[in-house]
Amino acid sequence: MSLLLAGTIPSTDLELITGEAVLADGKLLIGRSSVSINRGTAAMIGAACAIAACCNDEAPRCVIGGDIGKRMGSRSVYRYLIRELPRLDASILCLHYIIPDIALHNQMLSSVRKMASRPLLIADAGFMYAAKASGQASCYDLFLPDLGELAFLADDKAMHPAYTRGFLTRLEDNPAGLIERAYASGNAARYLCVKGRRDYICTEGKIVNEISSPVIEELEPVGGTGDTITGMVAGLVHHGYQLPEACSIACSANRLAGQMAHLSPATQIEEIISRIPAALKQLVTLS
Repeated sequence: MSLLLAGTIPSTDLELITGEAVLADGKLLIGRSSVSINRGTAAMIGAACAIAACCNDEAPRCVIGGDIGKRMGSRSVYRYLIRELPRLDASILCLHYIIPDIALHNQMLSSVRKMASRPLLIADAGFMYAAKASGQASCYDLFLPDLGELAFLADDKAMHPAYTRGFLTRLEDNPAGLIERAYASGNAARYLCVKGRRDYICTEGKIVNEISSPVIEELEPVGGTGDTITGMVAGLVHHGYQLPEACSIACSANRLAGQMAHLSPATQIEEIISRIPAALKQLVTLS
């Protein structure tokens, strides 16, 4: 299996970069470029790299654009995927934050269908907006929303999270109800990993696992901890785990890594990523 990670980072001077990614001294080395790990796509890639290193798997390949909201970097990533996917052998495509563009999103899915073998499609919360707005959420294998983002999926009328109807945002104490609505409206992927104080792993509308310990309150304000779950899931699937098990392991490892980091308000996401291998070894026997 081969893993391709795609997304954007907030930068005004970053050209589109592609290549294998490795962790070195707290930075990502991708091709000839060095990228700081802070949050977002970089944190997602860093976590996937940590999984690959401790599992002795090949490094993930990446495509990253710089985007501060002006869309150029996002469009560059879309266009790279549209052009290159039909000739790539990626078996897993993990999509992180890319500014929604329905036309380019649909062209990307068209390129996925031209691949010799269909890859697993994983969309972080920052990308699933485009998937839902396009009406093609069911083409995806996994979404990773938090509870607020799950309410957006459950709203069959909202085209953007800002327009999620209020009665749904107040249903966060009923995740099973939100999950049922998301699937009933066709706005969910085959699997969901709902991140929060309690993590829910869902298979085709049914909660199949819940992870609630250890409770690490200090994880909440550390930017990038949801991104690390996405990266770990992608890396674990790359190693051979099925999606539900990969989600369960990743959610537990994220909590353990946070516990090991002895979090404070000054904690940076790379400190958690550096502890992913130790956390993983507490949960599974690596082959």
